[in-house]
Formats: sequence, C-alpha cells, structure tokens
Amino acid sequence: MVSALAPSPRGVERPFADYVRQFGNPAPDTDATVVLIKPPIVFSAKAYSTPVTMPIGLAYLAAVLERARYRVRLIDCPGEAMDQIRRVGQGPYQVQGLTVDETIRRIPASVAIIGVSVMFSQEWPCVRAFVARLREAFPKARVVLGGEAVTALPEYTLRDSPAIDGLVLGEGELAFLQVCHAMLAGQPWDQVPGVAFLRDGAFVTTGLSPRLTNLHDYPWPAWHLVPVEAYFRPNFTMGPSRGRNIGVLATRGCPYSCTFCSNPSMWTTRYVMREPEDVVEEIQTYIARYGVNCIDFYDLTAIVKKEWIVKFCQTLVARRLTISWQLPSGTRSEALDAETLDLLYRTGCRYLVYAPESGSPDVLTAVKKKLSLTRVTGSIREAKRRGLVVKINLIIGFPFEHRRAMWKSVAFAWRMAWSGVDDCNIATFTPYPGSELFRELVASGEIPALNDAYFESLLTQFDFTVPKSLCRHVGAAELLLYRVLGMAVFYALTYLRRPSRLWALRRAAAAERFEARSLFEQRVSDLFRRHRAFRPRQQTA
Repeated sequence: MVSALAPSPRGVERPFADYVRQFGNPAPDTDATVVLIKPPIVFSAKAYSTPVTMPIGLAYLAAVLERARYRVRLIDCPGEAMDQIRRVGQGPYQVQGLTVDETIRRIPASVAIIGVSVMFSQEWPCVRAFVARLREAFPKARVVLGGEAVTALPEYTLRDSPAIDGLVLGEGELAFLQVCHAMLAGQPWDQVPGVAFLRDGAFVTTGLSPRLTNLHDYPWPAWHLVPVEAYFRPNFTMGPSRGRNIGVLATRGCPYSCTFCSNPSMWTTRYVMREPEDVVEEIQTYIARYGVNCIDFYDLTAIVKKEWIVKFCQTLVARRLTISWQLPSGTRSEALDAETLDLLYRTGCRYLVYAPESGSPDVLTAVKKKLSLTRVTGSIREAKRRGLVVKINLIIGFPFEHRRAMWKSVAFAWRMAWSGVDDCNIATFTPYPGSELFRELVASGEIPALNDAYFESLLTQFDFTVPKSLCRHVGAAELLLYRVLGMAVFYALTYLRRPSRLWALRRAAAAERFEARSLFEQRVSDLFRRHRAFRPRQQTA
C-alpha cells in the first residue's frame, strides 16, 4: 500500500479555454455547489511555532472552477479562526482554526462535492476524523481529497478512511475540473487522468494528473473567496512579516530529485515557469486591490534560471513597483551571483533562504542534492554584503549518516553564523511518504507499519521535545542533542556578533504587533502570540 505511482512525463499543451468549454458546469443554473476546504492546521502540542500559509492551491482550484461556471465556496479553516488554538483530546496534537462543527455550519445545503486539501502527512489522523464528520453531516455529497499527502499514499488513504469517494493525485486543477463535470453530469469519472478510488475493495488509479506546461492563460488565485485580511496580521507567517504579506507562485515543480523530498512523486521533475510579466502584473493587481507591501513566493524552487529572475527584476523596475519580496521556502545558489543579487536587492528582495541541506559533500552526493558548498557559501556571503537577510536550512540524521558528517553540518551552520547569516534551521531527517528514502525504509522494514503512531512521529519540525531517529549510527537522544546544540550556538554567535539585535528579540517577545527582521524573531513573536491565543479546550478537531 506504499508503492509509488509511476511519475508521468505527460504535459498539458491545450489552451485552458478548451478545457473550460469541454468540462464547464453541465448544469450552471442549478444550486449544486462545490465546497473546497482547507482543514485546521495540525501541529505538535509542544511546538514552538507553526507557519500558517495562505491556501494558494485551493485558491487556484477555485479560480479554475469559477472560470468554468461552477458555484464554488472555499472554507479556509485556519484563516477564518487564526487565533483559535486548541488541544485534541489527550493526544500529541494541537489544531489551529475552525472546529469541525463550525466548518459544517458554513457548508451550504446545496453542496454536491466536497474537496479537502491534505498537504502534510502528519496531519492525517486529525484530517481523517474531520472528513468522517463531514461525511456524516452530508451523506449525499461526494467527498474528494487531494494534495501532496494523499498523492504519496493513495491506497493507504482510501483504505484508512471509508468516508472518501476518491482522490485527485498530483497537480489537481484539470483533474478535479473533469471530476466535477462528470459527477454533476451523472457520468463515470473513473477514467479521468489523475484519480484513485476503491472498486469492490480493489485499489484503482489512473496515475498522476498530467502536468500543466503552459500557464499563461490560467486564472490567478481566487483570493476573493479567502479571508485575506487574516493573513495581513504579523503572526504565524511563513517568513518574516512585513505587514501585509501575500503569497504568489511564479513557478511549479522542481527539476531536482533529492531522495528526502516527495516532490518527484507529486510534481514529477517537470519545472514550469510563468512569464515574468504575468507575475509582475499579478503583484501590481494585489498592491492595488489589497494594499499589500510584501510578496512571499511559495515556490518549491523559486530561482533556477538566471535569465528568468533577471527579466522578472527588470520588469519590476520598468513598472516602478516599490514593494518588498522574499523567498521563505528556500532556493538554490546557481543563479544567485553578484549581478543577480544586486538586482534582487534593488527591486526590494529582503529575505532569502538557501537550502544546502548538509555541510558534508558525501551526504549531498548520497541524497542526490546537486549542489556545490563552495558556490553556496560564496553566494551567501555576496547576499550578506548587499544587506539581504539570509536563512539556511540543514538536515541531519539521514539513515546512512555518521557523526562526522553531522558535525560537518553543525560546523557549517556555525561558520555561516559568524559570516553574518541571520537564521538557521537544523531539522532531523523525517521520512516523508512519497520520497525515495521513505520507500527504501519501508522496503527494509525500518518503517515497519503505517499507523497513527507513524504519522505522530512526523511532528518533529517545530518541536524540540520529540527525540526521533531512523539513523543507523546515531540514536534519537544524541541526534536531538546535535540539533539543539547546533541551533543554540548558531544564534548565540549571531547575537554575539550583533548584540544590538537583542533589543529586537525583546520586542518580538513583548509586542502584540511586531515587524520582524529575521525568521527567528518572527518565531519568538509567534510563540508568545500562540501562548496568548491558546484556549486549553479538550475537543475534537
């Protein structure tokens, strides 16, 4: 039940308008409604922070359905109750957002199809209970799930949740559009590319959805269906809050195949870039419509080709747009030379995340991370010379990794702190479904079974109290020590080098509204806001 779907190289070349004509609402005058739901955010009960990001995937999906004349309602559980945080029973979870009862009350009686996004595997036990309640409340509606988590484990998901009618796998806009058309027209949907379901107890799938290859005529996200004002407060953001941050996607997918990443299973390795002019036009629209002053790029790998980023920056200059923008999800260094970094800073980029992942060349080779540490170090130093706030992401505890390699990563982090890097996250390796390493660990028996305990073990990202290791050479407690020591010394060096930043840290802890310079300051602010917002109610998500 954990075998990977074969990545599909197929791409969609037809104009989007053709799909709208072919799969538009077969009964546009009826009240039948498609309801899209982003469930509450799920995180460890002892987490110090969890980013709450705008539901950009569902907003794109809603925009496609609206263009095809479907009645659409988007329920963003986190956005509609950002400060509502509660414990789930006696288990290890907290959730943030609407309760399931509050969600049900927002769903119209005319609902015909309920689409639920499931992006992160650690959320599954809570989402499963959430979906079961939706099914009880609306027994005649079709329930369809999509997202990276269910794409990685389609058969397991279907067998673990009888409430589900089917799944959409991979990049879901066109597949879900076709599913909605078939369901509302009373036609079979089991031949739609990119779906999975159970038929008489047997698992059936039509593979991954074909990847989009031409994005120029696709609609922008339907943010008018989302409570965007909730995301303009300086709390729980993906990167440092600049006031009114909004999410944008300039590219889709990633051309690399790192063994710890589930990207190849979700997106394949097809990398699609929008036209820079279209991205800038979208940004300009958000400035006028929402008064935004900062753009957060949610791309998996935002900068791959220098030609693209240079043209994007030049277009910003030509349009005379004055706005901050940042890359909080991580990018690579190949295109970030002195010329490009100059353009980034000139056009308002103030926060840049590099993802070297390891300070050991041997580990980088083993996980297929095609990256030069010399190049990334040089690029980071050039970025700091230009005044950019920089973060690095590292991972320790790969199954094959030895102590010496881990210490190389920790030492790399400390060198970067002394070089001026502002932020660092040292994560412990987590075997996410859909990744090559996950499949290897299942095949070897090192992940013995998929169950709720396994999903709970994935809650380590923002929790320093959960010792967990699948490393064959270093135990959980020792691995946790390296992580805590590595990050503690990193920030000690950072503040020792620039003691004036201690005042900003103090303000982050005390202020209700605070504009953070670094992500560490943002997380400190988040921690105290979460403490103030927490409602210790024992209830089901």
